[in-house]
Amino acid sequence: MEEPQQTGIQPKPEGLLYHYTDQKGLLGIIRDKCIWATHLRYLNDTSEGKIVFPVVLDELNSRVNSDAMMLSFGMQPVKRSGKIECEDEEILSQGVAMSSWVTSQDVFVTSFSEKGNLLSQWRAYSGGSGGYSIGFSPGYLRAAGAHFLLDRPGRFYSDSNTLIGCRYFDEIEERCLRTDIENLVTSFITEAASAKQPVSGIEGFRTPGAIALRHFLSLGTRSAVTKDEAFREEAEWRLAFSLNRGDAHSGLEFRSGRSMLTPYFRVPLEWQDQSIEVKEIMVGPCPHRDEAMNSVRMLLKREGIQGVEIRDSKIPYRNW
Repeated sequence: MEEPQQTGIQPKPEGLLYHYTDQKGLLGIIRDKCIWATHLRYLNDTSEGKIVFPVVLDELNSRVNSDAMMLSFGMQPVKRSGKIECEDEEILSQGVAMSSWVTSQDVFVTSFSEKGNLLSQWRAYSGGSGGYSIGFSPGYLRAAGAHFLLDRPGRFYSDSNTLIGCRYFDEIEERCLRTDIENLVTSFITEAASAKQPVSGIEGFRTPGAIALRHFLSLGTRSAVTKDEAFREEAEWRLAFSLNRGDAHSGLEFRSGRSMLTPYFRVPLEWQDQSIEVKEIMVGPCPHRDEAMNSVRMLLKREGIQGVEIRDSKIPYRNW
């Protein structure tokens, strides 16, 4: 059975996508030829991964057919909305369980912005030592994401495109999400109810849980890129990787955070015949701009990276 398509149309990035970082991050990317994908729950947005599941739960609850119970209490059934409903407790409970499971997966993301010179990002990432935004082409980032998955078969849930634009949860996006989830739930209930019917006297082998997982699996990625509307200014895109729950977490690394250890994976930016491709580096506000730009040029020259445009932010922001 073909899965319903999501109604939300993802935009395509125009131009470069920028990764904001500090001196230590710039050195790590340029010298080590890799970038970090951090666990979703350890980012600075406390609503990360928490927006989609409540919408799924609301939709599944709205499909409970309680007519029999109401009649047993001498009450008249409530007029229905016309949606496909379900009397099978197992189907609905498995729908809740699997949608909860897929929206709480271990997802690791690397963040980029369409805007390479954004004051709010300089405030967040410059610290006291100055910041940088590193510009990559979207095609190169997609290739890096695809190679990361190919080099780790079975460890992550594969997707044809790991580079995804974030969706900001305003009224329009909420309507879009609710429509998509309504279609998914309808499709799931229809197939699960049909699968439980014996075929030629032989019990079917497709369980409600397995059917729910297949229908709701895409919500894991949707959950990972749906953000609070307050972050819209960032115009964020992400490389997103959903770790298979059966994985032993080999290759997982940890770095010190402000209040806890932060889990992450290294995503290589060079592989086989592909060398690192940096198109632009923007030097953020700092007290010694000329020297800062010159040291970046020297670093790139030492690493043999050519064709990178070095630019000065010119934003008159001072935090020193």
